[in-house]
Amino acid sequence: MDELLKQFESGCFDDQVAIQRRRLAWKHRPERIVLLRHGQSEGNVDKMLYTSKGDSRLELTREGICQAKEAGSRLKQIAPKSRNIIVCTSPFERAMQTLLGLYEGGFPRDRVRIHIDPQIREQEFGNFQPPGLTGMVRAEEDLVGRTYYRRPNAESSADVFDRVKQFWDKLFGENGNGLLAGDSRTYDMCLVVTHGLTIRLMLMCLFNWSVATFESVWNLSYCEHVTLKKNSEQCRYEFCTEESFPARLPWATRKVWVVLKNTPAPKRMIWKLEKIREARRILGGALDAGDPDEHEGHEEFDADAKDDAMLDRFDKFLDAQQNKILRARSLPFTVINYLEIPQPRTMHIEAVLSRLVPGHNHSDSGTVPLKRAKLEELAAKGPALTKEQVEFIDWWGSKLSYEGKMLRCNRSGTIHQDDDPRRGASKL
Repeated sequence: MDELLKQFESGCFDDQVAIQRRRLAWKHRPERIVLLRHGQSEGNVDKMLYTSKGDSRLELTREGICQAKEAGSRLKQIAPKSRNIIVCTSPFERAMQTLLGLYEGGFPRDRVRIHIDPQIREQEFGNFQPPGLTGMVRAEEDLVGRTYYRRPNAESSADVFDRVKQFWDKLFGENGNGLLAGDSRTYDMCLVVTHGLTIRLMLMCLFNWSVATFESVWNLSYCEHVTLKKNSEQCRYEFCTEESFPARLPWATRKVWVVLKNTPAPKRMIWKLEKIREARRILGGALDAGDPDEHEGHEEFDADAKDDAMLDRFDKFLDAQQNKILRARSLPFTVINYLEIPQPRTMHIEAVLSRLVPGHNHSDSGTVPLKRAKLEELAAKGPALTKEQVEFIDWWGSKLSYEGKMLRCNRSGTIHQDDDPRRGASKL
């Protein structure tokens, strides 16, 4: 007995207690979480409204109301018959009207607790959106990155992620102070009525998606939903495609550039690459051979800094040229059904190749369901490439330096012809 007391005092059982406490908390979590996008709104059909009407006040169109009613009829089929439901909704008018449409479609009203939460509102894109702003915003967004870019008077997607995480913490607070943990009732279902981008960020938070994965996932279409089912044994939620609409994982695509083995680098580009390397070697040798007594004190420090800056410029020239060669040897493809690929997704080459569709410009026109159908039809014709044909998959394009790509792929050298002994030649 004394030995057990000593172990208890030393914290030997802390991990086991924490595990049991976590499992107990999970028993009280809803069996399913449904994330539903609102119906079609005024702003979805008339972009000019964003210049004169606040985003939070945009209402559903007639089509959007019909979509909400149809969603209510669908969700009625998976709603628990005699158990409690909690509905968390964005305070934006289009989300509130969608909830009312769900009721009209047959979604149960009784045993439902309503929680209106500003943390799951739409991303703030600015108070109003002048017509001439879009082009400039898109250009800046490409340079900064879609996830981190803030429009004037607006939020970035990263800002929304922070408040979405706070929402999950508030909903599931494990210290007895969460919306669910502090309630005497047990809920079988949690329905979240919110916005397309917000849903993607909620999933990113739950499933620890990378930024690249988040950016690959498309918004759900109007009144589509994703269902997550509880796995109590492993203390996590998992996608339930059978109860989702459409019955599939969220649609995700990622643009890549595929370097082919039988596509050599253009001779002119290789010649230029070697000339830059040669100039870099000559410059480095000349700087190393400089008179060590030529500068003293801070002057020596300034001279060294200038030398390093010159070498860095040549390194950037080299990197840019290698990226140009990479692009010249590549063909553009789109990976579809990206979420179906096991993690880490960039390492499962065969799974990637089976989901390749030639080209990049597949999202410029048509509704989301039509785009999905078109891409799946193209992919069904068979793999575009075999593993034997592929030398390298460039997942990053212009977003990353050549050196950065080699670092991401755990390569110490280059995939191009390289006779520089300092770099160590490497070919796939």
